[in-house]
Parts: sequence; C-alpha cells; structure tokens
Amino acid sequence: MKIVTKTTLLTSMLIATGLSFTACSSTTQPQPQQTQPQQQVKQKPQITQEQKNSIYKKAMRKVGSDIKQDLNYQKLDLSTPELKNWFTDITYKLWDHQITRGQFVAFGLEKFPQHSYEFNLIADGLKTN
Repeated sequence: MKIVTKTTLLTSMLIATGLSFTACSSTTQPQPQQTQPQQQVKQKPQITQEQKNSIYKKAMRKVGSDIKQDLNYQKLDLSTPELKNWFTDITYKLWDHQITRGQFVAFGLEKFPQHSYEFNLIADGLKTN
C-alpha cells in the first residue's frame, strides 16, 4: 500500500507542478504589426507677404463695413501717420495671431482709454475673419 500511496502522491505533485507552470505562461501569441500606409504630412501652402497683406486688408475692409453698421461705435482719432501706423501694426498682429485678443485690447486702451467697446468690436471682427 505504501507504493500506491507514493505513486499517487508523486503523480499528483507532477500534475500540480505542470499545471502551475501553464497557469503562469502567456497563451496569447504576439500579433504581427500591421503595416499602415504612411500618412503624408500636409503642409500649409506657402504664401507671399504680398498675399498675406492682401488678405489682411480684405479682413480690415470687412471689419470697417461692420463698424459702419454699429450705432454704438465711436470713431477712433487716427489723424496722424504715427497713430495710423500704430493701429495698423496692432490690428495686423492680432489678425496674424502674433498677439492675443486681450493684448490687442490692452494696447488700444493705453492710447484710447475711453474706447473699450470699439477695440473689443474690432478684435471680435478680426478673430472671425
């Protein structure tokens, strides 16, 4: 009877050991990498400074026509060449995303503190174009 018990015990241990190794091993096969067609990076078309200026002027004409329809808009005093250049510079920078809307309004209020409505209206017009 000792032999039967030893054989049964040895068989049970071998089965348990074998099962423990299979439980720890990974049964999933690594998936082969699927090749996807390479996506081409689309580059923005290059535009010249003249084209960019033309687009900016068109956007400003649109803002100007919107302003004319607004009865609350008070005209800014841009009677000197320096003020005109300053105004063109900050509107261009806003339009070209070189400054934020908040910076544009702040620059405007430094020169014309009573014209918050006007600078916000211009900023809104330029950001939608």
